[in-house]
Amino acid sequence: MPEHDPTPKLRVIEDQEETPAEGVVRLGPEKPEKAPNQRLQQDQAPTVRPIQEPRPAPNESPARLESASRDYFDGRSVEPGVEAILDQQVATETIETPWGGQEKRVSGIPYGWFLLIGLVVAGAGLWSILQTKKGEKNVAAAHETVREKVEKDEQKDAAARDLVAEVEKVVRSYLAADTIEDIVPLIRQPERVRPLIEKEWQTKPKVASKFRRLAMFQPATIEGKPFWVIRAEVENSPPENLLLEQTGDAEVKVDWETQVCHQPMPWNDYVSSRPSGQSFDFRVTVERDNFFSHEFSDASKWRCFRIGAKNSVERLFGYAPADSEIAKFLEAYCAGAPRKTASVILRLRFLPEAGSPRGVVIEKVVAPRWVYLKDPTDAP
Repeated sequence: MPEHDPTPKLRVIEDQEETPAEGVVRLGPEKPEKAPNQRLQQDQAPTVRPIQEPRPAPNESPARLESASRDYFDGRSVEPGVEAILDQQVATETIETPWGGQEKRVSGIPYGWFLLIGLVVAGAGLWSILQTKKGEKNVAAAHETVREKVEKDEQKDAAARDLVAEVEKVVRSYLAADTIEDIVPLIRQPERVRPLIEKEWQTKPKVASKFRRLAMFQPATIEGKPFWVIRAEVENSPPENLLLEQTGDAEVKVDWETQVCHQPMPWNDYVSSRPSGQSFDFRVTVERDNFFSHEFSDASKWRCFRIGAKNSVERLFGYAPADSEIAKFLEAYCAGAPRKTASVILRLRFLPEAGSPRGVVIEKVVAPRWVYLKDPTDAP
């Protein structure tokens, strides 16, 4: 009796067997549980229409597609194999191939170019040396010009310093002078002006003042002659405006007449007294006017000018013949003057038994400013 073999054995069984025998182990996945069946409701099928093929016209024959003839294809029925391609003779050029061929001539470098380049470099060096020497000469000349200019500037500065020092010295002495002997050496035209100073000081003695400094120092050229307009500040008094004429490199003289605005008689006295039969030279201001009255009522015959004096509110009306040089000069001079008002020295005269209380005749323009450049020989 054979012995029982404990080794498990595999055998095929039918799946229809619902209950396997004892000791049987099924291999493989378990069957999933069956889901309940769902019935799909039948939808109404869409209507399908047959496609109608186009029919040719009764008299039109059907078209035929033509294909290209074989003769138009560029090809061959049997292509060469790989061995045919590999057996082709390829012309290979090696390093030995050119041997024995025609020899080629190798051109050498022309030495003429080296010579030409050397000449160019040498010429450039020579030109550079010449230009350097020329530049050194120009620099030396420029330095000399600058040195001369600096020396001239230094000389001008020294002369200007000397002039300013002389101006301050003269102004200080002039303001401090209170005697005729002290002031005469400092003024212009001393021979003519000294009697005027003596007469002036009899009624109005000069008061000495102490100079502090120059507040203004301005050049002025009058008919080609150098003048200086200065303003000097003094202690305990208003500033003094002075006109100085430069008579040398470092020499100046004060114009006393313009400083005091000298008049032959007080302007207010002249206006009130109306002296007739005599002419006087006055330093006045002049401007155009159109006041015509009494003897001077004819505007076509006369030209009218308003006349005033320094430190006075009194005014006179001066008349000059319309066609005279005096009228033409004064009209042009007033038109070009600041504020249309000119400063001049006029010779005036009241007419005897005149009806115009403030009308005077302008006999002459003595000077187009308040300073006499020359001694007035015909001055009264």
